[in-house]
Amino acid sequence: MDENAFHDWLITCFGKEQGEAAWQQISQLPDSIREQLLSQDPGTLPNPAEVQQLMNAFTAGGLNTVSEMQQTVQDGPINIKLAKSLALQHANADGSHTTVSAEEGAAVRKAMSEANLWLDSACEFAPPSGEPQALTRAGWVEGTLDAWAKFAAPIAASMGDALASVISERLGDSFNGEIAGMFAGPVPIPIPDGMKDPAQLIKLLGNTSFAMQLGHAAGVLSREVHGGFDQGIALLSNPAGALVAQNVEEYAKSLNSNVEDSFEDISQEEAAKNPTSSEADKVAAGTADEGQPGTMDAQTEELFNQIVQPDPIPQDEVMTFLALREAAHARLFSAVPWLMPRFEALISKYANGISIDLDAMEEQLRDAESLDPDSISNAVNLTKVGIPDTPEQRQAMASIESLLALVEGWVDCVVWRAGMAHLPHIEQLSEMARRERATGGPAERTFESLLGLELRPKRMREAADLWSMITAADSAEARDAKWSHPDLLPSLDGGEAGNAASQAPADGPTSGNDWDAELSKLLGEEGD
Repeated sequence: MDENAFHDWLITCFGKEQGEAAWQQISQLPDSIREQLLSQDPGTLPNPAEVQQLMNAFTAGGLNTVSEMQQTVQDGPINIKLAKSLALQHANADGSHTTVSAEEGAAVRKAMSEANLWLDSACEFAPPSGEPQALTRAGWVEGTLDAWAKFAAPIAASMGDALASVISERLGDSFNGEIAGMFAGPVPIPIPDGMKDPAQLIKLLGNTSFAMQLGHAAGVLSREVHGGFDQGIALLSNPAGALVAQNVEEYAKSLNSNVEDSFEDISQEEAAKNPTSSEADKVAAGTADEGQPGTMDAQTEELFNQIVQPDPIPQDEVMTFLALREAAHARLFSAVPWLMPRFEALISKYANGISIDLDAMEEQLRDAESLDPDSISNAVNLTKVGIPDTPEQRQAMASIESLLALVEGWVDCVVWRAGMAHLPHIEQLSEMARRERATGGPAERTFESLLGLELRPKRMREAADLWSMITAADSAEARDAKWSHPDLLPSLDGGEAGNAASQAPADGPTSGNDWDAELSKLLGEEGD
């Protein structure tokens, strides 16, 4: 790589003054090390814009001075300021709206108002205090990241302690004032006097690495979520809930585009299978000659298209359906004071029981090319260094899954009853919501790798059928009264559940389609 090109890259990344200072330091390195640096392929250098974003995030995360670094370690196992800064960068990138327009805000308020009006006749719980919000993606990050960090803190603490143990006990007790060898690559990195304790230094790196992963996952997830209760638990400080206006709009468009794409794919497949068009095909396509037998007139063609090609779902209907789900969650968590503390206790029980495989962590560290948060990210990834669940953790996970299923099943039941008379496409929308909650998205799975547990209900359909059966047999009042105490909740493994898995109520959402069994097999539900 040409020296001038590397010099220009430093200036672009760090500005004229800091870039020149960095170049002067590199110029003073031994010839062998400088030649090794300049031998790199220019294409492997990070994008200057990405470097600047990361530097800005580190500045916001309090990593500029030794005293700030020491304070970061003392503040806790996760650098929340760094995580939030990175998450906001992702949330605001690539065409994200920085504000909610007046039109979007009015649409969200209208949808939430209608949803709460319809829910009044479908459940006994009153709407919570406060006004529902229309959020940007950045607003969702601001409102939920502290809750995510609270759940992840026990795991991050275990990771930090394990990292310090591996470095101090297995890879040497001192760095003698510099990071070198397998960690630093070709350039020794001086350690400030206040950070020469290996345990403290590694805790800082673990803290930073975990924060970077959490921030990235939160930023990506902000582009997928629809509201404040998408993960089935209360994350926002506003009990009335919220909708992410831009995501709802894009979700509605994607639903219809997916339907159109599927219809076009089917048509093309059929055409490929039958390249020779028969008279019947011409009639079906409306291309037969005028006046010939079987010719399709305009009215018949329109009717044919209505039958074969599904109608697009209006955006306001999609928003109202999502508002119904958000408002139903908000009512449940507001009216049941023990529900969120129960989730927090179960998640904490699971997280506190996590053990780290020190041998696996050491292997990940040895594979790292440098001692920086990005390189040691695998060493703080539970999927790579976590020890399989203990019996206590499996019990906590089973309780979390059952409670999530009951929450989502209740919401599914109530939303169907509240919206069936108003939303023509409620069956399609409900089915899509069930599938999304059961499978999760890429960002949601990233969170699961950080938390070590799944926040996806595997038995939501069974729970929805159970709540609908209770409603039909008793009443909505009796159904909702079961939330007054954890011991009154119906069981998904018998008891009050009765024949819920095999007997679907006549007036509620059913799960008797053939593909349900296949989906259950795919998700590992069968036999649970």
